[in-house]
Amino acid sequence: MRYVAPCLAFLFLFVPSAAFTDTALVGSWQYRDARLNIVTDFLSNGTFRQVTIGPQGRQTFSGRYQLSGQLLHLQVDDGQPAVQAVCRFQDADTAVVTYASGESLTWKRVSARQTSPMPSKPPDPVATAAGTAPPAAGTARKNIATLAMQRTWEPKERAFSFLLPKGWTMEGGVFNVNPLQMNGPGNTITPKCDFAVKADAGGTVMLRWAPSWNYADLSLSSAGWGAFRPGMHYQGMPVRPVIGARQFLTELLKSMRPQAADIKIVAEDSLPELVAAYARRAELINRNLQKMGLAPTRFEALAMVVEYREAGEHFREVLSTTIADARGGAFMWSNDDTIALRAPVSRFEEWKPALDTIRASRQPNPQTEAAVTKASGDRTKAALETQRYIANVANQIVENRRRTHAEIRHEQWLFISGQEEYTNPFNGQTERDTSNYRYRWVNNQGDVIYTDENSFDPNTVEEYKTREWKRTPIRQR
Repeated sequence: MRYVAPCLAFLFLFVPSAAFTDTALVGSWQYRDARLNIVTDFLSNGTFRQVTIGPQGRQTFSGRYQLSGQLLHLQVDDGQPAVQAVCRFQDADTAVVTYASGESLTWKRVSARQTSPMPSKPPDPVATAAGTAPPAAGTARKNIATLAMQRTWEPKERAFSFLLPKGWTMEGGVFNVNPLQMNGPGNTITPKCDFAVKADAGGTVMLRWAPSWNYADLSLSSAGWGAFRPGMHYQGMPVRPVIGARQFLTELLKSMRPQAADIKIVAEDSLPELVAAYARRAELINRNLQKMGLAPTRFEALAMVVEYREAGEHFREVLSTTIADARGGAFMWSNDDTIALRAPVSRFEEWKPALDTIRASRQPNPQTEAAVTKASGDRTKAALETQRYIANVANQIVENRRRTHAEIRHEQWLFISGQEEYTNPFNGQTERDTSNYRYRWVNNQGDVIYTDENSFDPNTVEEYKTREWKRTPIRQR
């Protein structure tokens, strides 16, 4: 809403054309103040027409729109850049729209709209509409209107909990490396995690936390490589020259998807905020290394979006990692915080909010951390603290980029997902979560239900009313 010539007033996050057009916006809306009178008609076919009367006289604009959760995407017909605003519904006839400047305008509906009946239960995210056949591969599906997610424990060690959509399966988990099998202790400081969650057995929609490994690179050693060559082990670490994040992620993709064809990198982000966070965490160690004349630890992060074909399906996959180059002080390098998620291209926008929520909802188990620290000592404690610190920074990247209005070219990247801050009605704490759904419900067990249905109340649904649910309001600014 609110078109200001010669361009729309807000640049937020780019939304691909696969986003759905939400009927909640269909109708005529008005904003009026002492200077402007703006009326915008949103039609059910995804087009809009706007008339603005102000100091520049009468102006008329038309184009296409999409509403995905709280993100309103507007594309004007005259070829000007597509932009977005954040649209929050206070009720069925009142919408608060926030722009890049931080200005918020309240729009009122000026035409009637038929409300939707209360659903009897939230639809299954992987189920098709009643009475219809599953869509063919590569075809678009209706956006998930309501999504129920349950707080779930990592299955092997209960090392952390996370939110998981109902009906999804888990594979792998936390494991420990036997130093006798690796010829040394270089990969036994902290437990490893190789853990995947899947919407179906084939992993058509899935997310994987890949393990972090330490590798030995003796190129900066005074003795050089000596007798150690790639493929061997040095102090329990595979010997391998350091590689960049792009090569690492490319090799990871090929190892996970050996049948993938027509692989194409469509977007990359070097995540400078994450690199800065790692550098701050290593600042003291790096100062000491430099005092000794040694090279400091350096970091390279990358989020990479790829598309490929596998088993007749066109997939989009997001992979991210941070490469820590510690050859100067420890003759080693490692991959940290390595994550991969995918969905068919035709359904990626549909599933992205769920995948973002799974990643961001991970919470460590304090009892498991205490046990690991007691068994392994201070080095493990420092490593676990670093993991928590980096995870928090990753979630803050979104807010930082929003606050500074940095240009974001590809909305599908893992660390630049749309988010909002909510106030948990049970404990009063602020929780950062996806903004792709207009309403968010929680219970005191940490389960969450997301919905675009204003009339939906889980307390009235047989499947959920065994616990009390409360709607979580957006945190007051």
